[in-house]
Amino acid sequence: MKKIRIGVIAAAGKGTRAYPRTSFIPKPLFDIEGKTILHRNVELLYKTFGVEKVYILVGHLKEQVLAEIEHIRLAIPKVCIESKHWTEKGLASDVASLSDEIVEPFLTILGDEFYYKTDHENFLKTIKLYPKLAASIGIVKTSLLSRIRKNYSVELGGDRILNLVEKPEDPPNELLGLGSYLFTPMFFEYFGKTPPSQKSGVIEITDVIDKMAKESPGGVYATKLSCEYFNINSMQDYHHAVYEVRNDLFPKFKTSLVIPTFNNERSITDVIVDFKDKFHEVIVIDNESTDDTVNLSKKEKVKVLTFHGEGDSNRLGEQVRRGIEQASGDIIVVVSPDGSFRSKDFPKLMEYMKDSDMVIGTRTTRQMIEQGSNLSPLYRLVNLLMGKMVELFWWGQEPRFTDADCHFFAIWKESYSQIKPQLDVHDKKFVVELMIEIVRSHMRCIEIPVSYFKPVNVGTYRLRDMIKDAWGIFGIIIRKKLSLGEE
Repeated sequence: MKKIRIGVIAAAGKGTRAYPRTSFIPKPLFDIEGKTILHRNVELLYKTFGVEKVYILVGHLKEQVLAEIEHIRLAIPKVCIESKHWTEKGLASDVASLSDEIVEPFLTILGDEFYYKTDHENFLKTIKLYPKLAASIGIVKTSLLSRIRKNYSVELGGDRILNLVEKPEDPPNELLGLGSYLFTPMFFEYFGKTPPSQKSGVIEITDVIDKMAKESPGGVYATKLSCEYFNINSMQDYHHAVYEVRNDLFPKFKTSLVIPTFNNERSITDVIVDFKDKFHEVIVIDNESTDDTVNLSKKEKVKVLTFHGEGDSNRLGEQVRRGIEQASGDIIVVVSPDGSFRSKDFPKLMEYMKDSDMVIGTRTTRQMIEQGSNLSPLYRLVNLLMGKMVELFWWGQEPRFTDADCHFFAIWKESYSQIKPQLDVHDKKFVVELMIEIVRSHMRCIEIPVSYFKPVNVGTYRLRDMIKDAWGIFGIIIRKKLSLGEE
């Protein structure tokens, strides 16, 4: 057999262990590097096996899944995709509901499992070696027994499966059973012979496979795979998967630094020299400075763009967004031009960007604040309270913030593009808006402590300035919380 023509993907479950995110987004639609897990699994079936038709079992938040199916159809037009509503009686029943549709071997993949750099083509080798088999299941070897305890293991006699052990407390070996199954139509016959589980009250797919392994003439065989396997049960599983993929690809990503300036001739050269060797691209976006800021920037051979804001500091947010949009990098870092931050914290931002959409600094760690800086205790307290208010108002998204006005952060260009239509704050309080919109869009914003140094040429920050800024940030938070389209 050179290919398998039929695929089945189970994308119907509620994913309660990944709550609260799964209240808004079904797990198969979790995004990993620009593609949903569902998209990647359809792609796996098509590219590896030449699958011509895929049945996708839908249920929880099915409208979103159906919309994603339309997107996948456009991306992979040679595959016929048909949605089928789940039975709500477990995976085995869902697959068995296709008995009138399928009369040949088919490959089933769980919709919340992600395989990276996998050799699923080994299923074809298994069916070639054992052409009369009833089924084959994918297995990987792992020394992490905790992963086996969450899934299932198998006992083998050669390649033949003798016994399935569901969520074993004491795993019999280092073999982890996966949610990739090659079934023949005999699955439907043995489904009818399998009694419901006493524990769950439904027919479990592992019980059907176990019965086939022990009673079918053809038997069930293991297909040994070598891959990075991620079973997305919880949000931590998801973030782990995103981290591993991005960590592998990270050297290929391009970074851009955006420095918004206005009359910063005393500090701009030091900032550029400190940062520029760490970036693929540095953009100075200047708000029509009247001093030597532009000339000094050009001497450092960085890209200098003009923002026609007439030097109005109340357009800083607009100025920064213009710089981000002009940047060509995959990751955009924004830093203030006054010398208050150092490039030594850049590697920390990059490490956390591997499993986040945005990483923002916090200036509330006293040991990392230079003596003489303009961060008074009252100023830190105000920003702490505003950060905690964002936490409180979007508690279900689990943000953690202690600063609401730090102008040293990193964001993925793709993530920025998703929230761009919602951004409308023009002044320096644009930072808290970015934080809120990332959180509202069910993306991940992580805060990390960064060093803060005495800014160059910054005026006195008075109590009334603090009150004004706090009131402005509070207004943004309230407006975003009450706006139309809120989750």
